Amino acid sequence: MSGGGKDLLPAGLGDAVERATGATIAGVKPRGGGGASRQGAELLLAGPDGTRTEAYMNYDVHRAGAGDDQAFLREAAILEALSGPIAGRGVRTARFIAALPDQRALIMGKVAGEANFNLVRDPAERLHLSRDLMAQVAALHAIDADSVPALGGAGSVTEQIRGRIAAARARDARAGGDPLVHLALDWLETHVPPEPQRRVIVHGDVGAGNFLFDGGEVTALLDWELVHVGDPMADLAMLCLRDLFMPMVPLPQLFAAYEAAGGAAVDVDRVRFWRLLFQTGFVAGARTLDPNAPPPPNLGMNMVFGMVHRRVLAEALAEAGGVPLPPVPLPEVPPGALDRSFAIALDDLRDVIVPRLTDQQAAVKAKGLARLVKWWQAHARYGATYAAAELRELNDALGEQHHDVEAARAEVHRRVVDGSMAPEQAIPLVYARVTRETALMAGAMGSFADTRFSPLTAADAA
Repeated sequence: MSGGGKDLLPAGLGDAVERATGATIAGVKPRGGGGASRQGAELLLAGPDGTRTEAYMNYDVHRAGAGDDQAFLREAAILEALSGPIAGRGVRTARFIAALPDQRALIMGKVAGEANFNLVRDPAERLHLSRDLMAQVAALHAIDADSVPALGGAGSVTEQIRGRIAAARARDARAGGDPLVHLALDWLETHVPPEPQRRVIVHGDVGAGNFLFDGGEVTALLDWELVHVGDPMADLAMLCLRDLFMPMVPLPQLFAAYEAAGGAAVDVDRVRFWRLLFQTGFVAGARTLDPNAPPPPNLGMNMVFGMVHRRVLAEALAEAGGVPLPPVPLPEVPPGALDRSFAIALDDLRDVIVPRLTDQQAAVKAKGLARLVKWWQAHARYGATYAAAELRELNDALGEQHHDVEAARAEVHRRVVDGSMAPEQAIPLVYARVTRETALMAGAMGSFADTRFSPLTAADAA
């Protein structure tokens, strides 16, 4: 950790930290952060009485990036409450130190533990930690939802759902419209479940990667950006989404552990609904390549996550609607003139640049750049061929000839919106597009290229 080091933080953030804490920053170590717009830093804070406190700060990279002010205030409120008035309810978090709303920065005491669940190899230990996590979720859900007024407990879950659907439609419209998103929102709108028996404090993003563990137990739940009062099944659905990227144990075992710890009876149908709603929300209005959007902290990794969400959404929508998905042919193309230059760049990144980086943030970005190079390489080799195949497919389905794939896609979208193309015809078309997009990014995605939703029940697994 460098001494001082305020220059390693965005301009003005270090001064704001010192004003809020009454301490001097004696050391800074930038960290990779988490979420779509968050970065982090380990801080060493020197108090006026000579005491030194190790802290961790999460902050919004662009201040006006993902999220909103009210979401930040809810996050700060629950963490402050769990460090104070409701500290005895058994939910483990880092100690709240300060919140800086103007920078959307949270400063918490440093907690011992590891966040990478993939490092846990022993099956018995994985099961033990998974059960402990679900006990934490059950403990959170047992807290009176009105005990933290800043969470804003007013409004029904049905209103929340319809609000999410409306917000997703608005984001999708601003981004130009995506038939995949439109079809999913139409399905969701006609399948809204009844109100849950009890509303709870919902963490909003629970799962592997969002908790610390040490000595065989969970030491702290992390990343409370999506906390709210709502349906307990929403937390279980978010487990399914985090399971896409860092699976823990089979989901039926997680659900059984939640019930055994005193959680609500698991309603699998509600979990399926929330899972599709969240998945649609992640895809709607995605602005990864929008030239007018703030650049994400790690474009390569953000694109990988976005591609997984699109592919899984297409498959989940087809399952929900009972629409069969025929296989999508992927023609082979020989390497082109640029292939060797991409390979050399990737070798340099892997063998020379990344091994010599001591800054964790820089190393993360370099690995993200390697993913982008792999994507560019695939586009140079396969892009034109895949676009031509899609154009032929769309022209056949539309019964008219378009000369470029973007025009054909726009016509499909128009017909989906006005209802002249039925879901059972449109869903295979959007799935085929997503399949080709996944193939172009497969090299960048690594093992994520084959990621699917895990079975929710033993019957699903069979």
